[in-house]
Amino acid sequence: MSSLMQRLLTAAVLVPIVVWVVLYSPEFIFLFVLSLIVFIGAYEWSGLAEVENSYHKFIVAGFILAVSNGLLLIDAELLTYLMLLSLVFWLLVIVFIVFMPAYLLAVKRQRMVMLVLGSVLLSLTFVSLFQLRHAFTHGADLLMYLLLLIWIADSGAYFAGRTLGRNKLSAVISPGKSIEGVVGGLLTCLLFAVLAAGYFEVASIIGFIFLSLFVVIVSVYGDLFESLLKRRAAVKDSGHILPGHGGVLDRIDSLIAAGPVFYGCLLLTEMVA
Repeated sequence: MSSLMQRLLTAAVLVPIVVWVVLYSPEFIFLFVLSLIVFIGAYEWSGLAEVENSYHKFIVAGFILAVSNGLLLIDAELLTYLMLLSLVFWLLVIVFIVFMPAYLLAVKRQRMVMLVLGSVLLSLTFVSLFQLRHAFTHGADLLMYLLLLIWIADSGAYFAGRTLGRNKLSAVISPGKSIEGVVGGLLTCLLFAVLAAGYFEVASIIGFIFLSLFVVIVSVYGDLFESLLKRRAAVKDSGHILPGHGGVLDRIDSLIAAGPVFYGCLLLTEMVA
């Protein structure tokens, strides 16, 4: 079976499940699924951090999951600060990938730094997605909107890139991504954001659209950041659990960046009630 067919079949199975979990599942099921995703993602992250022993990978994954759930207990003000720090981190990632990609590939790897970074990024992803679903009046719809935004951007970028792609977005890190592809993804998301702004009754339609496009850009660099980690670890995929897609990290790399940034910006701007 071709890789494309595997990807399509896997997506056909997973997408309806994700939609149900996000929009309709009870809280305990949503929390269980989110915990499972973060646990597997943490296990794969430990592999990128050069943890070779499977038992040690389980320990790392369990620790990151414990930290993730612990963040659900902190107060709202501290959580807002953490989301602001996440925004600053991803802005720095974008700057470094744009201007210093070769340095990011060449700098010496530190296992402990990688593990701490994974703990922070995955736990913030966990708490941001959970709170996004529960802290807003239409939280489940907002979370579904975020997922659709990323999927639409990815699809738009794929087709635009294949048709028009000439200029590489980051040839050093991911030669397959083009500037034309990113523009195509942004244009498709622009239309989607315009439609969604009316549905959510946002405080500012223009502000919501710009926020959505900003999140799309951040998600692109979240994808590039994971590509960077895989190139440094000399692996094609973070795992093999999803046929045709690789690992869980390969599917949530954009969300690791977009989730905290979207949630944090909504808290800071009070764009949606």
